Amino acid sequence: MWWAALQEVEGVGAGTMLRLARVFGSAEGAVRASREELIARGGLSGEQADQVMGLRESAGRLRGRVQVWAEAGIELVGMDDARYPGGLRDLRSAPPLLYVRGTLIPEDARAVAVVGTREPSRAGARAARRLGRGLAERGFTIVSGLARGIDTAGHRGALAAEQGRTVAVLGCGLMQIYPPESGMLAARIAERGCLMAEVPPERRVDRRLLLARDRIQAALSRAVIVVQAHGECGSIVTARHARQCGRMLFAVAWEEPRFLAGWERLRELGARTIQADANLDALAEEIQMGSPGPTQGTML
Repeated sequence: MWWAALQEVEGVGAGTMLRLARVFGSAEGAVRASREELIARGGLSGEQADQVMGLRESAGRLRGRVQVWAEAGIELVGMDDARYPGGLRDLRSAPPLLYVRGTLIPEDARAVAVVGTREPSRAGARAARRLGRGLAERGFTIVSGLARGIDTAGHRGALAAEQGRTVAVLGCGLMQIYPPESGMLAARIAERGCLMAEVPPERRVDRRLLLARDRIQAALSRAVIVVQAHGECGSIVTARHARQCGRMLFAVAWEEPRFLAGWERLRELGARTIQADANLDALAEEIQMGSPGPTQGTML
């Protein structure tokens, strides 16, 4: 709850929250610190310190919000929770708190992200569905971002597998599903995996949150597969984070002019090229054998 409280302070993101917890021993310790300590040791501005001080009086209101979230099926998973995905600890600014609807299970450590453009070709969407279903049938959890296009195709492919699991990482709160037409898909994902966000359930989508969620998609996964991408888009950002986290990176080969720049950018990042009709048994074995898996680092 205290992690959630700190999120209410303007300008305090994951990096600042982690710093405060290190300095004061925990999120609760930061909330209970004096104004002077928050400024001198915590590095907060006077206005931010005043907001933190006010959190103590609003604890009852926050408990009420947590209860509302729980009634909507949303759980809070902090870094000290056994369910917290170990791979996220590889991030420089790991999310201290996750909001989750659905279930996180240990087997989700065996995950592959399938990402790409919101405006794929029909062949690209088919390739994403094939990868999502085929890798789910081989025991991988499929991670993506619930966006239109390749993300949606990857999720749907995983759900088409008999026991397929998929995780959707959102760039908004879990009560503000985006895009809005994906509400039914989101409900199915929650039943066969989970929806995940690092921001409170009421937060609406914005570009900054969408870019921030890209790092989570990469860190959750053993490998990232970019199906189709433009020269600079969210999936390229996910690919960069994959390289920074030491994850395997694959790019599906496309010679269509509008995707050439993205493919070239991915190869510059060190992505291994695969074909849309790649042998899925061989690909699954390569991912399983080639990834070190999530780290088991300390909490902070």
